[in-house]
Formats: sequence, C-alpha cells, structure tokens
Amino acid sequence: MMLVMVEKMNITKLDIRGKVCPMTFVYTKLYLEKMNKGEILEVMLDFPVAVENIPASCKQQKIGNVIDIKEVNLDKKTWIITIKKI
Repeated sequence: MMLVMVEKMNITKLDIRGKVCPMTFVYTKLYLEKMNKGEILEVMLDFPVAVENIPASCKQQKIGNVIDIKEVNLDKKTWIITIKKI
C-alpha cells in the first residue's frame, strides 16, 4: 500500500494587464498585504518594465519571494510572476 500526500495550494490570481509602473507594484503589494504568510500570488501583466520592478520591490520591501517568472504569450508579451508571501 502506498500513501500519497497531496498538498493543495491556495493560489490567488491578480490580472494587471494594461497597468503600468508604479501601479503594477502598488496592486501587487495591496494583494500581498491581504494574504497570509506562505500563500501564493500569481500576477499576470503585460508591462515589460514591471517584470523587473515587481520582483525588486518585493525583495526590497520584504513582502514576498518571487518563485517563478514565465512568459505566457509571446505575441502580446504577457508574463506571470509567482510570488510567495513572506
């Protein structure tokens, strides 16, 4: 008999496509502040500068650790940044 443990992650999704810096981080920070330590936030965005600014600001303000950044749409330049609340 094999015992399999499955951990369900509670992932919050934030779609800020169409928003530009510094509002991209403002929206991200507002969501992270409502979350509990260890919870995951997926931020979908299309502003290229924010792909660097959001992770840097999260680290600087010690609000979250970026665990993944992936480009999901090459045609429309869309990314998903996955952040773990600290």
